[in-house]
Amino acid sequence: MFAVCGLGRLEVFPFSGFRLFSAVRSVERHSWQIRAVDSEGTESAIVLHDLPVAYRNTTTLLRGFDELSSSERDPICAAWVTPRRDEGDDVAFVRIYEVVTTLRPDAPPPRRSVAYECGRAP
Repeated sequence: MFAVCGLGRLEVFPFSGFRLFSAVRSVERHSWQIRAVDSEGTESAIVLHDLPVAYRNTTTLLRGFDELSSSERDPICAAWVTPRRDEGDDVAFVRIYEVVTTLRPDAPPPRRSVAYECGRAP
């Protein structure tokens, strides 16, 4: 059974394909920061966990953002800030940063670069 799970890459409790230990891991971790930007350029974090439940796993959409056009990205970004706009907050647009963290004890600080700007207020 262990051989079948290993060869078939199956994760069937209590058997395992051992992907946790066999996958090659990079020395860098890539993550995202989603920030609301007001009309003066001041940024504030958008914490998806603080939004309604339907928004919480939408970071999975970021994996395919490169394949989307601007007109397809804008509704996604606008949805992330809709609760803030509904509360009267000034949100001009959304800025999404790609953050690269090196996973070594002596590593430099994480590198952050703007990946997307979208969801401009109408």
